[in-house]
Parts: sequence; C-alpha cells; structure tokens
Amino acid sequence: MTTSPLIAKAVYGLKIVMGFIFVLFIDTINRLQKIDSEAQEEQHHHDYSFETSLKAKKFYAQRNLYLTGFTLFLSLILERTSTLVIQMLQREEELDNMKKESAEVGKDQRRLIDLETTYKKQVEELTKEVKELQKEERDFETLKKQVAQQSEEYNRLADERNAFERAANNQISEGRKDI
Repeated sequence: MTTSPLIAKAVYGLKIVMGFIFVLFIDTINRLQKIDSEAQEEQHHHDYSFETSLKAKKFYAQRNLYLTGFTLFLSLILERTSTLVIQMLQREEELDNMKKESAEVGKDQRRLIDLETTYKKQVEELTKEVKELQKEERDFETLKKQVAQQSEEYNRLADERNAFERAANNQISEGRKDI
C-alpha cells in the first residue's frame, strides 16, 4: 500500500505544491520588510491616500503571511500524521504476519507434542514388551535348567535301574548255577 505508484506520485505533487507555498511565504516576508522600509522612508510625509495604500498593502502582505505560514504548518502536521498512519498500517501488517507465523508455530508445536506423546506411548509399550520378553527368557532359562536337571536325574535313575537289573540278572544267573 505504501509503495503504490499512485501514492508516490501524489506525495511528489504535494511536495512541489509545498515548495511553491514556501516560496510564497518567503516572498510575503520580503514584501512586509519592503513595506516597513517604505513606511519609515515616507514617515515625514502626511499624505492620506499614500498612507491608506501602504496600510492596505501591509494588511494584504500580513494576511498572505498568515495564510502561507498556516498552510506550511498544516502541511507539516499532515505529513507527520500521514507518516504515523503509514507506520501504523505497516505495524498492523507485521502484527498480522506475526500472528499467522505464531499460529503456524503453535500448530507445529502441537503436532510435535502429539508426536512426542505417541512416541512416549510407543516407548512405554516397547518397554513393557521388553520386560515381558525378559521374563519369558528367564522362564525359558529356568525351564531349560529344570529339563537339564530332570534329564540328569532320569539318566542317573536309568543307570541305577540298569545297575539293579544287571545285579538282579547276575543273582538270578548265579542262582541258576547253583541249581
């Protein structure tokens, strides 16, 4: 909005007009000084029409001085006001942009927080699974030890049984030999 070529041309035109008004202001000051110097030179003459003409010139010069001075003053106020309005509009645009960015950042933060919570849940689930697997592994190791112990016991008992059978067979065969 502030970089519009139409606004730039209008501002340029207003600067030229203010330049002309400033020239008129300087010209009015020069006329007042000239009228005052003429009044001092002709002070010893008491011509009523000359004095009336001089007062009318002075009145018009003073009127022009006030009008051009007031116009210049108002132009300064107008320029400052327009600058403040333009700056305010720029700040509002920046504020809107910042609000949009903060909304986007807020959405991103919410998305990241949601991702973090899902990851935490997944980590908790995986931790539970790891604990269950470790428990199952301990149970499996215990079962393996029990199987190994039972196998050893079975082998020992089988060896004992075989030994008893051999011993029993030896006694039976010795008993047959006696007969």
